[in-house]
Amino acid sequence: MDRNHFDDFGSATRDMRSRMHEMLDAYEQSQTQVGEVQRQLVDLRVQASTSDGSVHVTVDSAGAVLEVCVTPAAMRGTAGQLSGLLTDTAREAARLAKEQTAAVVAPLADLAGGMPDLSELVPGAPEPANDGRTMF
Repeated sequence: MDRNHFDDFGSATRDMRSRMHEMLDAYEQSQTQVGEVQRQLVDLRVQASTSDGSVHVTVDSAGAVLEVCVTPAAMRGTAGQLSGLLTDTAREAARLAKEQTAAVVAPLADLAGGMPDLSELVPGAPEPANDGRTMF
């Protein structure tokens, strides 16, 4: 092997090492961001109320009901009317929670898009199959 070949190899190694350090830094940053998103989701609470304020429903990030508050005004109707108010308000709270959860999680989709494919790191490596599935 001639000297130029060794120089090329050394340059490629330095480039690969530099790229790996960049990837590790990006990974550490993404882990921090994932942890923050997880904390936000744990803390997320969403409340929906009837138009007259007689029923309030609070849900978590998954839309699970955490609390239901019914005022005396809501009790003036029939049991069927109260059931309808509770159901509609819980559905609205779950819908709002889904929207807010999607907004909190959205930055993670950018993280996944920023990761290099194996073929970008190792020349000649196969491209990953893209079957249309996404992380989120």
